[in-house]
Amino acid sequence: MQEEKMRILKMLEDRKITAEEAARLLDALPCEQPGADKSRGDKRVRVRVTDPKTGKQTVNLTVPVGLAKFAMKFVPVKTMQELAGEGIDIDSIISQVMSENIGNIVDVESDKANVQISIE
Repeated sequence: MQEEKMRILKMLEDRKITAEEAARLLDALPCEQPGADKSRGDKRVRVRVTDPKTGKQTVNLTVPVGLAKFAMKFVPVKTMQELAGEGIDIDSIISQVMSENIGNIVDVESDKANVQISIE
């Protein structure tokens, strides 16, 4: 993790990227929380939504995995069907959340919004 941060800062220093781009790249890195033990269930689901035209983040939500699992029980069937119709495999996302994996699980770009969901 530290290596990635240093590379981003070096690109900024070398003027290969702007300060705004560096901030976005740093924000995109998974958070390292001191004392967090992923085996104890301290994992988090992070959802980021960015406006593709302005690059401005409109949503930046982080919730514990347990809460995300619980909330999925209340998603209406119609919504699940609509998402499936858009090619979003909710079952796959749920299995990724419940797995031991860490990292990006969804990265969707469109003309309306860019959505990234990751496990940290």
